[in-house]
Amino acid sequence: MLDPILTIFREETLEHLAVLEQGFLDLETNQETESRREVVHSLFRHAHSLKGDARAVGRSDIQDAAQELEELLEGLRRSPQDVTRELIDTGLLHLDRVRDCFQQWQNETFGAAGSDAEAPAEEQTPADVTETAEDRVREDAGSGDSFSVRVPADRLDRMLNRVGEVRILQRLSGDVIRRLVDIRSELAELAAEPDSAGASELAALSEAVRSAEGELLSQRSREQLLIESLEEEIRDARLLPLTMLADSLRRPVRELARSLGKQIGLEIHVEGIMLDKAVIEALRAPLMHLIRNASDHGIEAPFDRRRAGKPEEGTIHITGEQRGDRVRIFVSDDGAGIHFNRIRERLREWSPFGDVNVDELSEQELAEYLFQPGFSTSAVSTVSGRGVGLDVVREELQRLHGRVELVESSSAGSKFVLEVPVTISTVRILSVWEGGQPFGVPSTSVVKTLRVSPEQIQNLEGTSMVMVDREPVRWLPLSELLGRPRPATVGQVHQPCLLVRRRGVRVAVAVDELEEEREVLLKPLGFPLTGMPGVLGGTIRPDGSVQLVLDLAETRFESRGSAASPTASADQRARILVVDDSPTTRALLRNLFNAAGYSVRTANDGLEAIEVLRSGPVDLVVSDFEMPRLNGVDLTRQIKSRWKIPVILVTGREKEHDRIAGLEAGADAYLVKSTFHGGGLLETVEQFVGG
Repeated sequence: MLDPILTIFREETLEHLAVLEQGFLDLETNQETESRREVVHSLFRHAHSLKGDARAVGRSDIQDAAQELEELLEGLRRSPQDVTRELIDTGLLHLDRVRDCFQQWQNETFGAAGSDAEAPAEEQTPADVTETAEDRVREDAGSGDSFSVRVPADRLDRMLNRVGEVRILQRLSGDVIRRLVDIRSELAELAAEPDSAGASELAALSEAVRSAEGELLSQRSREQLLIESLEEEIRDARLLPLTMLADSLRRPVRELARSLGKQIGLEIHVEGIMLDKAVIEALRAPLMHLIRNASDHGIEAPFDRRRAGKPEEGTIHITGEQRGDRVRIFVSDDGAGIHFNRIRERLREWSPFGDVNVDELSEQELAEYLFQPGFSTSAVSTVSGRGVGLDVVREELQRLHGRVELVESSSAGSKFVLEVPVTISTVRILSVWEGGQPFGVPSTSVVKTLRVSPEQIQNLEGTSMVMVDREPVRWLPLSELLGRPRPATVGQVHQPCLLVRRRGVRVAVAVDELEEEREVLLKPLGFPLTGMPGVLGGTIRPDGSVQLVLDLAETRFESRGSAASPTASADQRARILVVDDSPTTRALLRNLFNAAGYSVRTANDGLEAIEVLRSGPVDLVVSDFEMPRLNGVDLTRQIKSRWKIPVILVTGREKEHDRIAGLEAGADAYLVKSTFHGGGLLETVEQFVGG
């Protein structure tokens, strides 16, 4: 078993490295001697602590590297007024040596896979625990008697999932209340028939039922308030300051400027803005892409800036503002701006847009082409280019249910805005029904809703099209996107449709029915559904059932093939039995297989699965490993001895002896969490029941 001291050392060192790097970068922008003295003193203490910690765990290489850094800082403590850019460069080189030694130790101790996610060498954002470097700085300053507790983010995720399952169980109490109402009604009917004595007894019993009903209702209301409060507390615990991400960009900007031979400063004003950890992590790549573009293409070389009447040093600004549950992040520079004439020239010569009348396009319309895949107006460089442009930024923002656009551009510079939700655990969705099953679609991805009559659907070279805003738009049933059996006719005079953008093109997605729009808690699907293309997550409906939330821009179930052909009837579909003691996992797997065209039944554990198998034919069993009463291995043995049908065991158990036990019991496939991703689950199923 790994010594807990080593885990503590790793977490402490990650924080020391983050604070040390930020401190050196602060020295470069802070010119006041007294302020510099305080920063250097803080840096010295962190280097000294890191050296002592390394000695305590027996890592002499980290200790020696930290010793060199400490000696440099000792000299700076004596004369902070003599801090120069060259000394800061030297300090950062010493820091990189410490980081390299630490990274080597971390790989040896925890394994490369375990350390990559936390190593600050590339990401510079140790956001995997709730205590941040900012917290450590406050502790150094003496912030009172309060203290912080580190809570891994994945533990918070698990807590949030457990709250969701408790909410499902709590909602089931509504069935009990309705049953009590029925019993009271039946008692009232019986009281009308017997004599007065019997009627009196039934009346007393009815009153007792009414009292129990009232107590249960009151308890249910209190439970609901507590669950909602707990959900909110956990979501708040996942929030991190945007300054953590923004400050981590200072050194990359510094290195970019040096490699380009330019002088570039980074100004950040995002104080007070908090975002979910997942949003913080996903924002880093888009922000870095915009910064690289601004550094390489936007900000001019010093000579050109002097000639344009600008200071030699260019500046990139990152500012932010929060509006309700949305945050807007502005990335601007004082460079040369977007060359719109170059965009026109590129459109004239680039074949995908050869039919565009570029002379009639406004600057705003031209700017939209910057977000098209493969579009670029600049020559290839080591920093940017190669046909990987702003389309990557837009795709990343869309995954966050956000957006990005060019706000303004002139010879004085450019400004982009990125808008994201505070948290992606909650999202506003429009619920729709398709094939008797509810699905959710994020409201931000729906341009508008409309209704289409059969007469409006036209066939254009084998493709169904409808006219929307005087423009032909492809008409596509949601069932087709999901690879489910497609109805022979529309079946409605005016069928509801969602106008969405799918891979850059507007599409009218037809559904059976539109429901209400509401704010929901979006839960990650988890293993074995992690990474399913086109599925953002799941949410709990008011009746306690689970609803999949789709990303229609990425839904690709149809490319996998379906278990049933488009014209297959329900009787022709392969029959799958899902066995799992988790109600959430059962519901999610049922929805997944239903969406793929399979007929699905479920069971809570192995014994219930046996009863289901006795009651009717099943073509495949997908079972959990660890379950009460009868586990997956014993269930497999019984299935193979009685019914001879395929069994897939889906489990988080990674030990070789567990896998051997499952296969020896007769399992046809044994899927392990660490090596398996949800996108392949349907492919594995299709190996046994056809595709």
